Amino acid sequence: MKTKIILIVLLISTIIFAQNTYEVKPGVKNNAIVLELSNVSTTESANNLEVKLIRSSQNLIFNQKEKMIENITRGTEKEATFTFDVEYNIGKAAADTIEFMITNNQSVYLIKKFILQYSLPTEYKLEQNYPNPFNPTTKIRYSIPNLGPDLQNVNLTVYDILGNQIKTLVDEPKETGYHEIDFNASVLASGVYVYRLTAGNFVSVKKMMVLK
Repeated sequence: MKTKIILIVLLISTIIFAQNTYEVKPGVKNNAIVLELSNVSTTESANNLEVKLIRSSQNLIFNQKEKMIENITRGTEKEATFTFDVEYNIGKAAADTIEFMITNNQSVYLIKKFILQYSLPTEYKLEQNYPNPFNPTTKIRYSIPNLGPDLQNVNLTVYDILGNQIKTLVDEPKETGYHEIDFNASVLASGVYVYRLTAGNFVSVKKMMVLK
């Protein structure tokens, strides 16, 4: 589910550092941060405003990092919207700090700081590879829930349609979180293959197609 974060910003003459925490899910695209800029002055307009992302993370892909607002008349408000995707392969529980700075030609109005907390999976899941059909590479995603302090031993193996083992992609303990791995089928013939994830008592099998 996409996340929409709405932050109300009051434009005043001194710098304010404000912080909030929000939860986002790895792998979700087109999330939005909406900064609602409100000019609370009763006498003056706010002119030539720049809203700029000044701190981010490699886990987040922003489609735009700055916005210009020419004018906000007294007692009114305008929005600055920033959309972003969240990377999938974040792994263990993590959080990133994001900062926006709002300025005009003469001064800094505000630095808005907030924390994005990445949600943890609540169940084992093996997702359909993407793209599918593919040639020669595809991505396989899976998630490991939080079942305690110990790492979960995970095996992810590719087989042909007759059950012959083709390649083991993962065979090691994995931490709680969302995981992604690339599979290269350049040496395989066109056809249907299966990939199987086992973790503890969990087993899931899905089909994929190599099309050359």
